[in-house]
Amino acid sequence: MSVLNVTNAAIYSKLAANSTLTTLLNGTAIYYQQAPDNQALPFVVFSLQAGGPDNINPSDLRNQLYFVRGYAATPALAGSIDAQCSTSLHGATLTVSGYTNFWTVRENDFAMPINEPNGARSNMAGAYYRIRLDS
Repeated sequence: MSVLNVTNAAIYSKLAANSTLTTLLNGTAIYYQQAPDNQALPFVVFSLQAGGPDNINPSDLRNQLYFVRGYAATPALAGSIDAQCSTSLHGATLTVSGYTNFWTVRENDFAMPINEPNGARSNMAGAYYRIRLDS
């Protein structure tokens, strides 16, 4: 299995295990890269932004940057979702099959309104998370 797939599974599992987050989302509306078409708010999307092998030793040392964000009808709810994502991930140890996760930290914060093509407006709040792995 690829490092991408096992890291994605670990992030999903960590977020889905947060009952406060899933209550805010009305379930496990947590998606990789993009929510399904016509997905009702609120939901979480996470995606790999950059990263790869460090190539400084014989092991598969990885330095990955993920963007984890919540979408909601109001800035306040998007912020609450973001806060729970941070509670789940910042400083956490992820269970990544075939790897040891030795560093997971929140780095940069983001918040902005989203203007949909149909004129609807939603709000996004989230952050980049640096995830370090070694095989």
